[in-house]
Amino acid sequence: MQAGRTWFMWVVMCPFLMQWQLFCCILLGFFCASTISFAPGQYEGGGIWLGNGLHSSGSVSSNHSRSGTSSYVKTLKFSLPLNSSVSCEELEGVGSLNTTCVVNSNLYLNSDLYIYGTGNLEIIPHVSIVCPIEGCMVTVNMTGNVNIGQHAAIIAGSVVFSAANLTMDSHSSINTTALGGSPPPQTSGTPVGDDGGGGGHGGRGASCLKRNKTSNWGGDVYAWSTLAEPWSYGSKGGGTSSQNKCGGNGGGRVKLQVKEILYLNGSVTAEGGDGGLNGGGGSGGSIFVHAVKL
Repeated sequence: MQAGRTWFMWVVMCPFLMQWQLFCCILLGFFCASTISFAPGQYEGGGIWLGNGLHSSGSVSSNHSRSGTSSYVKTLKFSLPLNSSVSCEELEGVGSLNTTCVVNSNLYLNSDLYIYGTGNLEIIPHVSIVCPIEGCMVTVNMTGNVNIGQHAAIIAGSVVFSAANLTMDSHSSINTTALGGSPPPQTSGTPVGDDGGGGGHGGRGASCLKRNKTSNWGGDVYAWSTLAEPWSYGSKGGGTSSQNKCGGNGGGRVKLQVKEILYLNGSVTAEGGDGGLNGGGGSGGSIFVHAVKL
């Protein structure tokens, strides 16, 4: 009789136990889903992967598009051997660097970029390739033609383009302003003291005296030996105090080596940075252009 009563109680309680187990499973599943949703390294901002040291800022959707496809900002970090080229796919482009590669996405870099191919490269309008690190180098070496579309921009410390023909459409830009890297070893070109003098380069930097008598002048002259083919960064301006030891940063470097025609309807800049209240302005960098026809 006791055994039968025990069996009867188990039959009666079994549905309640199943409901309790089901409730626990649902609760556990909800907890796991919540943990996954807030785990680091997830997708954010329209499918941009933020794990493994990559970073995307703010909204990644661009106002400009081509063929109905929006442009996206993608942060690229390449760990490649020196002079090892990326592929068109790694640039989020369409096509091949050995035929024609169309770059239709904004690229935000945190290291040097080297692009090589035997075909053509097209950067569509309103697309930017940006490496905002002092001395960061973007090199494009194409056997065919390179076209930089309207309002497209390449921004880095050093920019090198080598191509059969290079076309820069209206309002396009190659900009190395205030992104200069380390100065030559013989001199920094940066003024000493706290008078806020300008950085030196092909000439001595401007003097900005705060006192009637001073031994501190503008930055030293350097790079005279390479003026025929300039390839030096500009130097930092002098500071105004012990807290502000330097002013504006030096300009970067640009080299355009074109075998045939360079069609330039945009801008190429390597200006020094404005020191503002922190000191003197940095000196400009270097721009070297070689083409059969400009």
